[in-house]
Amino acid sequence: MAGTGRFPALLLLGVLAGASPALCEDVTLEGLRDSYEEASNALRLRGRDISAKRVGTISRAVGHASLKARERRLACLRVSNEADGKRLAVAMDGGRVLIRTNKRGRKTAKGYHTYVADWREPKLFIIYELDAEGRKMRKGLERCDGTIGGPEDITRLLVAELRAMGAQNAKSITFLGDGAKWIWNRIDQIIEEVGIDRARVSTCLDYYHAVEHLARVAEAKTFASLIEKRAWLDNMKKLLKKAPPAVFLAELAKSRRRGNAVIRREYAYFKTNMSAIDYARLSREKQPIGSGAIESAVRRIVNLRIKGAGMFWKQENAEAALHLRCQLKTNNWSMFYADLLNGLAA
Repeated sequence: MAGTGRFPALLLLGVLAGASPALCEDVTLEGLRDSYEEASNALRLRGRDISAKRVGTISRAVGHASLKARERRLACLRVSNEADGKRLAVAMDGGRVLIRTNKRGRKTAKGYHTYVADWREPKLFIIYELDAEGRKMRKGLERCDGTIGGPEDITRLLVAELRAMGAQNAKSITFLGDGAKWIWNRIDQIIEEVGIDRARVSTCLDYYHAVEHLARVAEAKTFASLIEKRAWLDNMKKLLKKAPPAVFLAELAKSRRRGNAVIRREYAYFKTNMSAIDYARLSREKQPIGSGAIESAVRRIVNLRIKGAGMFWKQENAEAALHLRCQLKTNNWSMFYADLLNGLAA
């Protein structure tokens, strides 16, 4: 296009930011793993003399192209049979990332915009296949994505991914979470929009988060000795894991009667999540009771690259980096990048 610096013919060939598809992929992969400066050094050791600034330019170009491709995919969703007959687990969680927003007004004398930096919660989901024992399959079906947007944005992405893999035909689906309302309040919506048979759906409050709440109850027992608190907690952990939820809640209620506001609050927490703490049934059915997969994803995808000391992002760049790292860290990069190039050529 004359005068714009854009060349549609090159875009059709997968050329982004003046770099070939192969170079774009190589540079972006290095930029996703480490800082742009470290990526530049790693590329230089392999004979590619590319500055840190250029690494950032190429990485952002690929990231923004991938976000456009994601929107096109959402607008014209293709449904597969990947999930047919499989046992799936679905989990959502959030992390923290520092987002930079430029202030209004002119640039400084040195040509820079002043800005503010605020913490935001990037939200991720992970869908993975379970083996016969309820463990995550190492080479099974796995999908992951995220957004800097709100709960409705991540729900939209998750619903689309479940539809695309044909999750309505899965043998079973277990929704895992830490009890956050933005997660639990949308499970019914997800089930309805995807068209999943509710008889094949289980919900599970992460067992280790539940134990943390139990520990708060034990700590709030002000008239109990340390030994008594530990004995009570050990007994309640066994009940939580082995007994029906009604039995566990009845025992917990005994502490509530003579407890304080902390104990009453924690009792309400367990009562609200009563349908998601039937760990005895979940264990019998070989379903997972922990959300370690999504917590690991948040650590690997967000904490190790996007969140860091002194690190902040423009929102559109954080969104792009988040989307790309979701593909990289779930071993879907090759398929993802091939689809991206095919989309550019379409």
